[in-house]
Amino acid sequence: MAPSRYSRLRRYRVSNDVLTLILQYLDPKSLFMASKAFKRIYGIVMDYHSLRYKLELAITGTKDGAAPRAVAPLLGRLHLLTSYRTDWPRLNWTHEYKMQLVTPSHIGTSGGFIHQIRPHGTYDTVEITELPSCRTGRIPALTRRLRFTSPPVETICIDPSQALVVAAHIFCQARIVGVQLHFRDLWTFGKHAAAPAESYDIPTQSIAPVARAAISVFGSKVALSLEFVGGKINHLIMDWRNFGARWIDDQDILLLDDNLLLVLCKRGNSLPIINLCSISNIRNMVVLRQYELPATWNTSIISFHSNSAPRLPSATALFYSDPANRVLVIAAKSPAKSGAPHSWLFINEAYFKGAPSRRDRSIVVPWSVWGQYSIVKDLPRSSKTAVRGPYVVGSRVAFLVCEAGGRASTTLHLIEFAPLPDGPVRLDPSWSAAGPRAMLFPNETARRLPSSTIENHAVDEMGVTEDNIVLFLELRPGFRPVNILTFGAPPTRR
Repeated sequence: MAPSRYSRLRRYRVSNDVLTLILQYLDPKSLFMASKAFKRIYGIVMDYHSLRYKLELAITGTKDGAAPRAVAPLLGRLHLLTSYRTDWPRLNWTHEYKMQLVTPSHIGTSGGFIHQIRPHGTYDTVEITELPSCRTGRIPALTRRLRFTSPPVETICIDPSQALVVAAHIFCQARIVGVQLHFRDLWTFGKHAAAPAESYDIPTQSIAPVARAAISVFGSKVALSLEFVGGKINHLIMDWRNFGARWIDDQDILLLDDNLLLVLCKRGNSLPIINLCSISNIRNMVVLRQYELPATWNTSIISFHSNSAPRLPSATALFYSDPANRVLVIAAKSPAKSGAPHSWLFINEAYFKGAPSRRDRSIVVPWSVWGQYSIVKDLPRSSKTAVRGPYVVGSRVAFLVCEAGGRASTTLHLIEFAPLPDGPVRLDPSWSAAGPRAMLFPNETARRLPSSTIENHAVDEMGVTEDNIVLFLELRPGFRPVNILTFGAPPTRR
C-alpha cells in the first residue's frame, strides 16, 4: 500500500526578517526569556543593536531613559550600558577625580551632588558640586559647581527632580531645641516656587543638644530625623507644600513614596515591629500593616538604610535603575557584649508598596510569612576590622571593610542583586536566611582599594550613586581629601 501523501508533517519556517519585526514588540523581560529559550532568537538579538540594547536593559535591571535618540543614538547607549554591566560587578571604575574640601565644614552627598557647608558666624557658604554622570551627559569635564550665601544651616538634602534643596538649622530658644527648615531652589538658592514660605520653624520639646540630623525628600513629603545626645530620637514628617507636620517618637523611619511611610517601633521588651503607615493626611496618619521582625533582634539596634537611587530619572538620562528592582536594607546591630554578628535584611521595596492592595484579613504579618520574601546576611564581629555601610543604590549594595587603624587595608565590597540571573546562585554561609519567594539573587564582589586611590589614609565615610563612589578620607590639617570614582567615564589619560 502506497504511503499517504499527508503522512509527512511539514513545518513552515518563519523568516528572520519577519521574526525580527515580531521581536521588536516584546518588552525587555520577555525578550530575555525568549532569547534564553531559543538559540535562533538569541542569534538574531545579538545581530541588531535595538534588540541587543533591550536585552541589556533586562539583564542589568534598568529602563530606557527619556533622552532623545537624536541627541543620544542607540549605539552609544548600548556601549555605555554594556560598560556599566561589566564594570560595576568588577568594581572597575574608569575615572578618578580628587578634591580637597576646606575644613571646618559640614560635608556629604545628596541627589548626585557633593555639598559643603562652611560656617562664617552669622552666615554660611554652601558649595554644591555636581558628580559626573555620562548617562546624563555630565562627563567629568562638564560638571557644574554652585556657590551660595545662606543663613546658618547644618545639613541639606537635594532633590534634582524638583530643583529643591531642603536645609536644616538647629537652634535653641528658651532652653528648648528648635528646627528651622529652608526650602530653596537648587539653581538660584532663592525660595522654592512651590513652598508657602522660605523657611519653617518648629520646636522639638527637647532640651538635649542634637548629635545627628538627616533629611530625606520624596515628592511633597520631607522626613527629618534628629538624634539627641543621650540617645533619644525624634522624626519630623511634613508636607513642604503646605507645612502640615507632626513628630514621631520611634527608632527609625523611611519614606517609601508620597503616601507610604515605614516606621520601626520597639516598646520595652516586646518584639520589634515595622509599621506601614499611610501619610496622605499627615495629621491623621493610619497604620495599614504591622510586620514582626525576627525574635533574635529583640536586643539589637535596628535601622533602615534607604536607597539613594532617584525614583524619578533625569530628563537627559540615557537609562536608569528600574524602580521595580529597588532594594531596601534593614540592619540589626547586636550589643557589643553579646558577640553576636550584625545582620542585614534585604527585601524589594515593592513588597511593602503592594501591601495596601492586598486583601489580608490580619493587620499583623508575622516574620514567618513576610520573611519568605527577604534574604539575610550576617557579618561576623571582629576587633581587627570595622564595617562602614551598607550604602544602597538601585539593586546594588556597597560597604567598606577597614582593618584596625584603617590604613593597613581597606576593601570595597559590592552586592549586586541580578534581576534575571543566568544560572543558579550559590550562597556562602554568611547568608543565614534566604526566603523561597525573595527573588533576590546576590552576586558579591570585593576589591582592595589601591594605595594611589586612598593615599594610604583611612576612609571616614562613603557615598554611592548610580555612577560614582565617593570616598571621604580622614581629615588633614585644614582640609579633607575626597576621591570620586566614576563608572562608565572615558579612562583617565596618564
